Amino acid sequence: MNKTLSDRLTAVKTVLGKINGALAGHPEKLAQDVETQFEAIAAFASHVEHWNHLLDARDTARALLADLEKQADDNDNVRYGILKARFQTARLLGVQSYLAAQWSLADRLVAMAGTVLCIRNTLQDPKNQPQLVSHFVSGKGPESRTAAIVYDSLRHSFGWPIAVSYALRNHFLHDGAGGDFFDGPTAASAFKISVDGWKRVEERARSYTVNAAHSRLGSTWGPSAGDDLRTILDTCAIEIDETLGVLVGSACQMALVHLGFMLGED
Repeated sequence: MNKTLSDRLTAVKTVLGKINGALAGHPEKLAQDVETQFEAIAAFASHVEHWNHLLDARDTARALLADLEKQADDNDNVRYGILKARFQTARLLGVQSYLAAQWSLADRLVAMAGTVLCIRNTLQDPKNQPQLVSHFVSGKGPESRTAAIVYDSLRHSFGWPIAVSYALRNHFLHDGAGGDFFDGPTAASAFKISVDGWKRVEERARSYTVNAAHSRLGSTWGPSAGDDLRTILDTCAIEIDETLGVLVGSACQMALVHLGFMLGED
């Protein structure tokens, strides 16, 4: 990625400002309902600071995982804030915090992009708000909710690492990592993934109807049992950041261009 996600978000704020400016420069030229929709899109500019805060939170959570096993004392305890906790406990809490921040960020950005890229009745259904996996990756019907070229390009370029990250998110946040995801409970095992732990995550990722072929990384990336979870998280984060940058960037530019045509500025 030539630009970081933070760079993309800065550009998004600029584009949303242009939408707002175009609306202000052509009062009452659009039907009221149409103008209201574009005003709602432009209003997302005020969310960019919060999105960047979520990005910082994710990166901070990742930094807390670095060399955690090297901080363990002779009793296998590590510092956790002002407390001491067993390495196993701190590792679980750390990964949960990271994945929660990662997917909170994804949910917010996809909700914004979905206002442009998803069909209207999807947006009006509070039980089916646009989400990265359900609307842009899974093969279980999102093609009926999302612009075809957006769905196909994201699914085939980034689907597998997104699915792996989402499977990890659900396994850690809903299942508590199942108790035996890692190769052992002590700092000696660090973040090494067990055979059974990886099997469950891989099966869950495949349930989203994607596989390793749904990735621009090809054979250069093949996560498996025995890997350090942090390495997998880092690769997934790069691919998810790229996906989110493409989504919000495309949505905002598309809205700006469409508005220009509607106002006769083409």
